[in-house]
Amino acid sequence: MEQVEETFYFIDNQKIPTKQNAIFDELDGKNIYEVIRVQQGIPLFLEDHLERFRASAAATGLLLNDSDTVLTKRIYHLVALNHVVNKNIKLILNNTKGLLIFFTTSIYPPQDYYLNGMHTTLLKLERTDPNVKTLRKDYQQAVLAERKKQQAHEVLLVDQTDHVTEGSRSNLFIVKNNKLYTSPAKNVLLGIVRKKTLELCTKLKIEVREETIAVSKLPEIDGAFITGTGNNILPIKSIGEVPLHSTTNPIIKTLMTEYAHLVETYILEHQPPH
Repeated sequence: MEQVEETFYFIDNQKIPTKQNAIFDELDGKNIYEVIRVQQGIPLFLEDHLERFRASAAATGLLLNDSDTVLTKRIYHLVALNHVVNKNIKLILNNTKGLLIFFTTSIYPPQDYYLNGMHTTLLKLERTDPNVKTLRKDYQQAVLAERKKQQAHEVLLVDQTDHVTEGSRSNLFIVKNNKLYTSPAKNVLLGIVRKKTLELCTKLKIEVREETIAVSKLPEIDGAFITGTGNNILPIKSIGEVPLHSTTNPIIKTLMTEYAHLVETYILEHQPPH
């Protein structure tokens, strides 16, 4: 069952009180989804999210009838209706029930993780169709169980060749010898914060290699971080038993500062008209 919060949500263009949420038990068949972070009342990088959502719909043969202009107005309307400042919006497109847009439970990392880094663990698991955001209960259950067992904020996935690919709900970046390593685009979910991070690397002339790192090589790396809608750029202090000095790494510090500035600029430029 989806966690539907606040006062109203939308089914297509119809405003519905969240108390009437039986439809969320009926989302059988094909589903794709997208999660967008609302920060200071602004849906961050909305254009990029809608582009990815549309690509997921096309890849799964689902029909997304509304234009980006219509969807943008509806999302901003939902933010205003519910007086939301900081929370995640979720879009689910179902092959029979249409498009649902609602606020969902949003748990963001504590400030301490940004200052000191957070603990991660490894799990041998691969995403099927990594470029498409589909709802998969078996995958979610395996990841949640491991996260709880290891008391880790994130689970890093390991493929059949014992290389680390991505986080269960995030993209992974590794720093080694002043270069940044991240999985090839075809093998992972194309995260929006990942995209923005790569754009910043181009601007800052930070060398990026789209390569995975073997688990056996993790003790040799200089630092690592994950990117994601709920995390922004979040430094890693340990991967399993391997300690890292990510929060003092100059590349990671620079990217965290530049990304925060990018978010501030976006928010200023996308204030809704009064």
